[in-house]
Amino acid sequence: MRAAWRRQIALVAALPIIASLLAAASGALAQAESIDEIDAEQLRRVLPGASYFAPAESTLPIYAGYWGSEPEAELAGYVFFTPDLPPEEIGYSAPIDMLVGMDTEGTVTGLEIVHYTESYKAIRGDFIHTEGFPQQFAGMDIAEGFRVGRDIDGISRATITAWAVARGIRNAARRVALEHLPDADYVRSTNADGRALQFLKGKSWDDFKADGLVRELDVEIADGTTLHLEVVFMAHDGLGELLVGADDYSRAEREASARVRDGNLVLVGIDGDSSLPFRQERLAVEQDGEFMRLERRRFVYVGSADNGKIAGEVRFAGAMVLDDSIDISRPFTVHYDLSDQLAQFGYVASLEYQAPSLPLALARGTELPPEFSEFDADDIALTTDTSRIAYLIETAPPMQTGALLFLLALVSISFATKNSTLRWTTLAFTLVYLGWIDGGFLSVSHITNVVKQGPSMFLTDLPTLIIVVFTVATTLFWGRVFCSSLCPFGALQDFISRFLPRHFQKELPRAIHNAAIYIKYGVLAFLLLMAVAAADLSLFQYFEPFGTIFYFSQSIWLWLILAAFLAGSIFISRFYCRYACPLGAALGVVSLVSPFRIRRVAQCGFCKVCEHACPTGAIHGPKIDFKECVRCDDCEAKLIHRGGVCKHDLEVVRARIKHPELIAAG
Repeated sequence: MRAAWRRQIALVAALPIIASLLAAASGALAQAESIDEIDAEQLRRVLPGASYFAPAESTLPIYAGYWGSEPEAELAGYVFFTPDLPPEEIGYSAPIDMLVGMDTEGTVTGLEIVHYTESYKAIRGDFIHTEGFPQQFAGMDIAEGFRVGRDIDGISRATITAWAVARGIRNAARRVALEHLPDADYVRSTNADGRALQFLKGKSWDDFKADGLVRELDVEIADGTTLHLEVVFMAHDGLGELLVGADDYSRAEREASARVRDGNLVLVGIDGDSSLPFRQERLAVEQDGEFMRLERRRFVYVGSADNGKIAGEVRFAGAMVLDDSIDISRPFTVHYDLSDQLAQFGYVASLEYQAPSLPLALARGTELPPEFSEFDADDIALTTDTSRIAYLIETAPPMQTGALLFLLALVSISFATKNSTLRWTTLAFTLVYLGWIDGGFLSVSHITNVVKQGPSMFLTDLPTLIIVVFTVATTLFWGRVFCSSLCPFGALQDFISRFLPRHFQKELPRAIHNAAIYIKYGVLAFLLLMAVAAADLSLFQYFEPFGTIFYFSQSIWLWLILAAFLAGSIFISRFYCRYACPLGAALGVVSLVSPFRIRRVAQCGFCKVCEHACPTGAIHGPKIDFKECVRCDDCEAKLIHRGGVCKHDLEVVRARIKHPELIAAG
């Protein structure tokens, strides 16, 4: 009977892992569609009123839509599928496949999101279609900037995804227009812009200084050192990319659009041997006697001056986002102040700036100056990015940030005091708030998307940054505190174990358990490998059931996987944490360097109380497998408060054991 019971437990343990692997495999086999596989009804939805569609006579794989019937049919516009027009904009996890319609004037007529595998989708549901986001694009001229936060409203807590959609539509539509819509406003302006940018491309940074595009400002410090600033007008996409490179300009424009809904970008290169650090709040702009101190939200990080024309000229760069009240066609003055009382601006150093005629024409979309009309275009790091952090603090949602800080305070106090009542209160708060109300819990998708996008993805949302920093710091010092107190799914499993009859709880045989704990490390390695090898796939949802229960997924597959994991948790405490959680595996690896571990005493060589009570099976005799410990701290609380066997001296414990020498030897 005992062997049969063990086999049944082992089967239950294996079911969710097998289900996850099968679901992941089926997801990996999904193939991206091409426009030839799009049905006619979808085509009509994005180009309303068109009577019929046919492949366009084009070098691009696009369809033309027509009014009326042949042979008198009139061209209504074009329909295109963004994966057919690379390069695609990358979202939070992967490109987003979109079907777009555009009329013959260069106006977007409709958008349909055909497929996307953003990590957020598994956690938040079909979030792109919430808040009316796709509907905003119909009626937009492709000459517009498609800037999230300015030209269109974004998606809450999904800025990267919103930008990928907006830029993906804009870039694909412009590519089609350049080939098929020579009379569109965008194409006419682009042809002129191309001549101007080709002209500017042939100039050096010193040429820009001579032409007045770059103006220099030296701020003398009292100790003889100098802060050197270089001010450059760059309020145009092509000009910005020429000056600082496409990636740095795109990042700066994204931040500017997220912070303010108006303004023109003016580059500020920072260099010199100043003993005082550059501070953006010391900048001010003046025009016609009106003095405006530069608000923190109006200064954005640009880059380390490694790309574009600015490369090698300064140590790092930021950009001012000028208020719309500043007329960029007329001179304005830039001030930098060093006085102790910033409220009384001292005008320590100033320069007058006038945007040259060619960059100004680019920015305003006006005709090029006559001398360029015939031009033939044949063809630091900021180690401490105070402006970005300040912006995050300024724009953070106060209720959400306050609730998270309160929760982290509860976690810290309960961990420090080892108070059982406070810990269960913390778990309840975590389950309800982070699980169902806020949904801001961490996931292995944060790790895989760092692999794809880099760590800067955390610098767009203060609550996420706070919980990431807290998790990394506590794991480095104390181990998997996140798993014990900040994971809503871990909290759910703890409540299952607490309220179900104790005789339900069983243990896998030690040999099976010791082997099974490495499944989650295999899952982690698999997800990291797929993040590198197949960045357009999102597979983590098959191994993390958080989104299923906390966002009520519509996927039957995911509900079956969740049911299997919860069934496992009924019979084995923290079943998911023990054998399947890839995020727990990652934190377990980090915890191997944690210096502040749970203390062991001589009594632990005889006592089995903590071993039997450990929710993850991390204790074996006097030893703790620390990478598996989730810092519930029940065992440490017994040591601190001298509870249970711990309250007895070693000799008393030894006297109660018939053969203590055998136990010690084992």
